[in-house]
Amino acid sequence: MVREVLIPPGPWLHERQRRPDGHVVRRFHQRVDERSEGFNEATDESSLERVVILLVSNAESLEHTLVESARTGRTIDLKVVRAKQAQRYRDMLSYGKLLSEEVFRSRLSVSEKRLSKMVEKGHVFALDVDGHRVYPALFCDSRFNLKRLWKVAQILVPAPATLRFDLLTHQCGALLDQVPLNLLEDDKTYRELLRFARGWTAEFSRTAVKVYDATGPVDKANAVPLYSCAVEVDPRVLIWKRALKAVRSPGYQMPYEIAVSPATVVIIVERATAGQAGTEVEAHLMCDLDGRTLRATVTPAGDAPAIEHKLKLKSKHPSVTDLCDAVFKALSTLE
Repeated sequence: MVREVLIPPGPWLHERQRRPDGHVVRRFHQRVDERSEGFNEATDESSLERVVILLVSNAESLEHTLVESARTGRTIDLKVVRAKQAQRYRDMLSYGKLLSEEVFRSRLSVSEKRLSKMVEKGHVFALDVDGHRVYPALFCDSRFNLKRLWKVAQILVPAPATLRFDLLTHQCGALLDQVPLNLLEDDKTYRELLRFARGWTAEFSRTAVKVYDATGPVDKANAVPLYSCAVEVDPRVLIWKRALKAVRSPGYQMPYEIAVSPATVVIIVERATAGQAGTEVEAHLMCDLDGRTLRATVTPAGDAPAIEHKLKLKSKHPSVTDLCDAVFKALSTLE
């Protein structure tokens, strides 16, 4: 949650200090006429750049943020918001916009087993009302193209059910203030809806790749990544394809100057889910370089066995991203 945006009146000094081990340290500070300690005029660089400062709240402070007084003088209480949503769903249940499981199955003429399969595939979803599963009536409304509606619902699975329901039933600015339910009949608007749904869904999951120099002991608790990158992508996509997309995407990556890969690196692939604190480690890779030969021991999360992989690189001195690209590209072809 972005709480405040600050735009300094003048430019800031941007330094790029090069360390003997190849690392590049980037610093921004307000005093444009002073270099920071350790700046070397012969090897380091500096420039003046305009900056924008975003003040954000993390997951732990979100609850506190929501109950703070807003600038309008109103107080936002998360408990009140949730209570209003629960009452709204109760009203929708009484009006027939939400249906009990029995009524929903009757309207669709499906068995419990068939409904379970539909939920598993993401074609329909349920909401919780006072501990009971209820289903949006729109999923059995013959006024809509149900085949297309179920396809859109399947794309939206990674998002929370309440947000999926709101997206389908409310005007969307990104769709020219149209309600997605009204975009199912026309082929052109339906294709646009599918494209938007895929992008919207990707925002709920972020896959990150972090690379650590492992030529010496690695302190996992305090180690600083040699390189890291991330991309928002549907978590149902194969992990190696998600990791490859993170490496190849021009979005988030640090540092911007890509270092030459050390002889031994550890690569961690992890995933973060919107609204949930922390990250989930999905894979651990130990990579050893011997000339152009790369040997990788890949350990997926869970009970999956480790994979030993060997491949030839194009260069004897690949960059960190060259190494990651080669490894994830090769792994992507195995499944």
